[in-house]
Amino acid sequence: MAFKDQLKGRGGRQVLEGANFAVYTLIVIAILTLANWFVSRHDHSWDLTPNKKYSLAPQTVKLLKGLNQDVTVYVFDRERSFGERRDLLNMFTSASRRLNVKYVDVDRQPALARQYGVRTYGTIVVAAGDRHFEAQSDTEEALSNALIRLFKGQRTACFLAGHGERDLENSERIGYSKVKKEFENENYQTKSVTLLQKMEIPPDCSMVIVAGPKTDYLPQEVDTIGKYVTGGGRAMFMLDPGVDLPELSKLLAGWNVTVRNDLVIDQNPVAQLFGTEPTMPLILKYGSSPIVQPIAREASLFPFTRSFSVGKELKAGVTTDSFCETSDASFGVADFNPNMHQVSFRAGKDIKGPLTVAVSGTLSGEGEKKAEGRFIALGTSILPANAFLGFQANRDLFMNMVNWLSADVDLISVRPKPPESQHLTMTAAQMSKVLWLGVIGLPLLIILAGTLVWWERR
Repeated sequence: MAFKDQLKGRGGRQVLEGANFAVYTLIVIAILTLANWFVSRHDHSWDLTPNKKYSLAPQTVKLLKGLNQDVTVYVFDRERSFGERRDLLNMFTSASRRLNVKYVDVDRQPALARQYGVRTYGTIVVAAGDRHFEAQSDTEEALSNALIRLFKGQRTACFLAGHGERDLENSERIGYSKVKKEFENENYQTKSVTLLQKMEIPPDCSMVIVAGPKTDYLPQEVDTIGKYVTGGGRAMFMLDPGVDLPELSKLLAGWNVTVRNDLVIDQNPVAQLFGTEPTMPLILKYGSSPIVQPIAREASLFPFTRSFSVGKELKAGVTTDSFCETSDASFGVADFNPNMHQVSFRAGKDIKGPLTVAVSGTLSGEGEKKAEGRFIALGTSILPANAFLGFQANRDLFMNMVNWLSADVDLISVRPKPPESQHLTMTAAQMSKVLWLGVIGLPLLIILAGTLVWWERR
């Protein structure tokens, strides 16, 4: 009884409180130990930033995991500035054991800086074996492009000219200056080729691109393109609606693709969320092609496009695949021409959707080399234009088509996004509210609450 009485007393309560404190302390230590063990065994992080600032893009991860030789990234700068790039470069080294980063103080190791032609602080050089390239900046996109240049030999994309095609140097809304830059990022050089001057595809062309001709090609030109592709060449045809192209259409018909003379109208209500017009079909339905697998959950835009139909009867040596389709709410205005004023659906004449707006195809090789030819047909040349290339998945879709044509499977992915600055735009009235509520009101509320608590306990 005496022991129980002691426990009921002041000293007993202190003993129980001490025991409880010891137990709770042990429990907290155990939880922290288990948490530390779990984190060390399952190292993972979550990037909750809107533009995924602390995550590598799928294409970068694919490149790094596919490295088949050791790569060294040299950061030439002053020692006090190295920390600015460690977060990004640590993500690179974590993604591949083949990649190593070396931080070089230019002032302490000038010989190494001269060896790589370094002239300014902050220069980053990517090197493997006896090859090296300087990154254009210290962003993920620039480092990824440097890796591509390091391992992919320079190739040439030949844009055919002579029939009013898109201009690579044009920086206006419907120009192709951004397309040219995207090619350069993936180690392509671009040049214009006019078949009317010489009826042959230059041997250094990795692919030919027909970008929105305003007049049809001559039979001799089409024959030259056809022989190039069937001989193992690669070609992309972007054929705008409202342009009569019988010769080019005949070429694609021989490869089981019918070019329709229509204009696609898509009244999908989802497109209204993006502020697009019915003449700009929003593509959410993709096929099984590797071109579109990385963007299966993203939207792309096909402004002012015609449609195609793929023949159901198989042709020997030809394989075709539809990989972009419009919604069920779409239709094709048959026999379209730019002078038409009515674009509403006409039963029995217009074509009910969904409609195919992008087709890929392969041709079994001919001749001694038996090289496989590849082609892509798009119903619009505006998709990669300056004004639309940055829309949602358009850039990845277009460059994935280029990668598929050149058989660069390791580059078919979602590319790094350029860094975005986050802005908060506020009106004068909103700023006034923030001032009174946040700067003045909230501190006064805290003071008032403290005063009330003091008064109650006084």
